[in-house]
Amino acid sequence: MNISNFIEELKRRNVFKVAAAYGIASWLLAQIANVLEEALELPAWFDAVTVSALLIGFPIALIFAWAFELTPEGIKKSKEVEITESVTNRTGKKLNGIIIAVLSVAVFFLLVERIFFAKSSILESSGQTAQLENASIAVLPFVNMSDDEGNEYFSDGLSEELLNGLAKLENIQLAGRTSSFQFKGSNPDLRDVGEQLGVQHILEGSVRKSGDRLRITAQLIQADNGFHLWSETYDRELTASDIFDIQEEITRKVVTELKVRLLPEEEEIIDERPTADIEAYNAFLEATQLEASRRPEDIELAINQYKQAIRLDPSFSLAYARLAYTYNLLYDYGNAPFDETKKVMRENIDQALLINSNEGWAYQALYAYFEEFESDFDKSLDAAKKAVELMPNDAMAHNSLSNAFNAKDQEAESHAARKKAYQLDPLNNVIAGNYILYLNDKEEFEAAIELLNQMIERSPDFAGSYIRKSSLLAGVPFGEIGESFKLIYQAHKLDPESRELLLAVGDRAKDLDFYPLAEYITKKLERLYPENVSTIDRRFFLLIASGEFEKAEQVAHQIKDNYGGERTVYYFRVLNYVQGKYEEALAPIEEFEPELMQNPPVINPSNEAWANSRVILLRELDRNEEADILAKVLCDYLEDKGTELKVAEKFDELSCSMVSQNFDEVISIVDDLYFNDNWKSGWPEGLNTNSIPSDLKKTEAFNEVVNRVYEDLHSMRANVIEWLKAEGEWQESWEEQEN
Repeated sequence: MNISNFIEELKRRNVFKVAAAYGIASWLLAQIANVLEEALELPAWFDAVTVSALLIGFPIALIFAWAFELTPEGIKKSKEVEITESVTNRTGKKLNGIIIAVLSVAVFFLLVERIFFAKSSILESSGQTAQLENASIAVLPFVNMSDDEGNEYFSDGLSEELLNGLAKLENIQLAGRTSSFQFKGSNPDLRDVGEQLGVQHILEGSVRKSGDRLRITAQLIQADNGFHLWSETYDRELTASDIFDIQEEITRKVVTELKVRLLPEEEEIIDERPTADIEAYNAFLEATQLEASRRPEDIELAINQYKQAIRLDPSFSLAYARLAYTYNLLYDYGNAPFDETKKVMRENIDQALLINSNEGWAYQALYAYFEEFESDFDKSLDAAKKAVELMPNDAMAHNSLSNAFNAKDQEAESHAARKKAYQLDPLNNVIAGNYILYLNDKEEFEAAIELLNQMIERSPDFAGSYIRKSSLLAGVPFGEIGESFKLIYQAHKLDPESRELLLAVGDRAKDLDFYPLAEYITKKLERLYPENVSTIDRRFFLLIASGEFEKAEQVAHQIKDNYGGERTVYYFRVLNYVQGKYEEALAPIEEFEPELMQNPPVINPSNEAWANSRVILLRELDRNEEADILAKVLCDYLEDKGTELKVAEKFDELSCSMVSQNFDEVISIVDDLYFNDNWKSGWPEGLNTNSIPSDLKKTEAFNEVVNRVYEDLHSMRANVIEWLKAEGEWQESWEEQEN
């Protein structure tokens, strides 16, 4: 075969030109397919299938060009056309025209795609990503350069107020106060700060207060290279007007340098002046720094300073809002009475909103008020949403929103808010502790343990880290209640009067069926925190466990008088059920949840647990027809609800099996949860207080698995007792349950 002749024949039959035309056209079609896939959100395989089809067509086109010829009479096989009659030359010229035309279209498409689509892509991805990445900042605490070290609250307070002002601007990602203040006094490498907080810019400075003069120096720095973008020194009189002028100027300069476009309402926010009284503002700044410690004695001092600020300026809406919020802190961390706290919180929230209906901190306080004092989770969620709307970069507002969503069983929304809060303030231990819940729900247990270890190393005095780790160790997948107890007891020894740690020790003791120790802890709580609702709660359940029902009823009435609402329904349901008073246990449920008595019953996240209790109580009263209807609706609801968590899914199956009287399945799930999944917390109290059908309790198989659970718990309890003795912590009054 003569290669030269073969190549000349390929040329004559226009095979090369067909290949060129096909290649250019195929490239153009592939580009169009790629653009259409993105623009029309077509399946990811669309452009891949298009390219594959074009590749398959290429050899077919070449074979067709070799074997066939386009003649005036139509398509004929090349071997049937005499060479003298061949029109391949004219066909070649037509192919040249086609190649030029397709090539022109390809070039035009390339220009359009690169100029317009690429420009759009740059604006949408590069530009917006740059905005999200570059419009991020941390405000480090300004250094106190005053001769008087007692003025440090002033420099810290000014830093926090700058931070709070920026937190109200939606298009800036702002590191939270706690994370920023972690670097106070440490002269950190700003590159490390930027990396740890996930920000591109850092605002730092100093404050010197001397007599009636004030000097503030501020500088904006690019975190990754230490480049100074802007710096300024302000020498002014110590007046509220001058302080707010400086804060406004710094904020506007930061916004300008970060290239953030302000909305009209954000312009107004920057111009806001919370007070015109310098002494009131001075008291306010001192209060904000006192409250941050979360120590009861400091919280009480903060309350006094907020009150002083209000006395000096009765129109100081932010002071009213922060005062209400701080009363709630005293209730959580100290020994504030329920009724009094509820009253003063509402008074100050209402006053703050009367003066300024857009006071973000007032909605933060309102969220806590509705959640803790009214048990109105719909209103607490509305308040939390409003707080985030007004303070879009406030980490604690997002943290509150996550808790509010969680109370409504809106898992996805709660997770999103937890992640946002953690992104904004990753070194805030309260927020990081709640982020642990997100990791736990995602079954990322090792990551949760690693983060907790980091928190303990970073802040060894923070009780919440030990509490979270203890709880995690006691649950899935670890089930190490003994180790969990040792961890929390050691933390308790470091701060023996911490209410949170006392509660956690008591919880772990109950998990181990170690009620003499739980009783000891409750008595200590009663001595230190007699007014706190957690103390009253512990007293009630210990009385139930010990069968002292008359005393438990007195506590239940105390709870009803103080709190009312859903909490009261729960306590009276438990009290009456364990005594076999089923009518009395059922009545408050039906009064509180009338939707469960509709035909058909209506079940939602807030009454799901009550539906379970009502079915079991109806069966105890031989009202089986009503029970069957409600059980069917509940099981359908649980199946439709679904969950990604395997253990949560098993608890839903357990609930359905319980109300459907499928006791063999109940026993199997209980055995699986405890011995395979290692869900080992909460069993003794749950078996004492939950609505467990009496018919189930009578079965030999159920009692056998319960006995195995207690045998395992008591084995871990014995190990803990030996450890307590070795540590020199054992008390003879705890001896009752050693064996």
